[in-house]
Amino acid sequence: MPISAELRVSMRFQHILPRRAWLPLIAAVACRSTTPEIAPSAPPAPGGIAADVAYLAGPAFAGREAGTPGNDSAAVFLARRYQALGLQGAFPEICETGASCGATYFQYFKGQEIGGHNVGSYIRGSDPDLYRQFVVVGAHFDHLGRSPRFALDPDLLSSLRPGADDNASGTAAVLELARRLAANPPARSVLLVHFDAEEWGLIGSRAFALRPPIPASAIVFMLNLDMVGRLRGHDLLIDGSMGDSTSRALADSVTKAMKVPAARSSASAGRSDHVMFALISVPALSLTSGFHSDYHRVTDVASRIDVPGLTRIVDVAEGIVRAAATRNWPAHQSSSSISPR
Repeated sequence: MPISAELRVSMRFQHILPRRAWLPLIAAVACRSTTPEIAPSAPPAPGGIAADVAYLAGPAFAGREAGTPGNDSAAVFLARRYQALGLQGAFPEICETGASCGATYFQYFKGQEIGGHNVGSYIRGSDPDLYRQFVVVGAHFDHLGRSPRFALDPDLLSSLRPGADDNASGTAAVLELARRLAANPPARSVLLVHFDAEEWGLIGSRAFALRPPIPASAIVFMLNLDMVGRLRGHDLLIDGSMGDSTSRALADSVTKAMKVPAARSSASAGRSDHVMFALISVPALSLTSGFHSDYHRVTDVASRIDVPGLTRIVDVAEGIVRAAATRNWPAHQSSSSISPR
């Protein structure tokens, strides 16, 4: 969707890639009161991709509308899942003195209409040289909640729109990818990001792209997953309009090798978070099972998710990430087409 909200990032960011530090850090919000707290004694909910979709789309998070307590709780849930995998946060936490206090899973941002938290973690690459380069895997975790603002059934007013496919499916897919990749790390490092406030106009991914945790030149590729839960025998749709010939060929080779019917599509061009990476000169692709009649409606529920199809898309995504983590990529200069606001 087109960007609908101005963004002001309320903190300073660092763009340093130390020779001996394999994960450069970006500055997160300095004020702890705006950052969710993780209760270390509280276990994450049972895993499994179907269980994760159902939980994310369930009553605990009230539809995950950006700026609401339910959305904050969803962010904490995601962080706890990474914590349970033994993965650290992707962002540095900044003390009141301005010094780094360690890592956090949260990147806070504030827009004119809405604020939110991106959630991020990382997996160190296994190659002694390539680990300094990154593949980014992302999905937005917010939805509409009880707000009719972006709903296609506004007559239902404050009815809960749970967003099982949009985008609990992509969120659960990234969690499953994290589990698989952590068990067998690829050559390059992988940065896993859950973007907030996508429904308000890609605000979370815009905040991330404006101030990425690493120089854009260190990111070789970005893969986005958005609405991947309704495959049901249809072609997997790959939006390569924001990619380049190398990334499109990579996706084609993986889907053909795995015998997964796939088609190129530009239906999501400009409507999901991968566009922000293209605007900082990073090749980006997005996977989706496509739009449907439950989109942005109360009927986008977990019981309608095609779990085998979703699992198959995760298989494809893993294949793409692993291929991207070993492939030779053309060098690209860091440049941005995102205007500061």
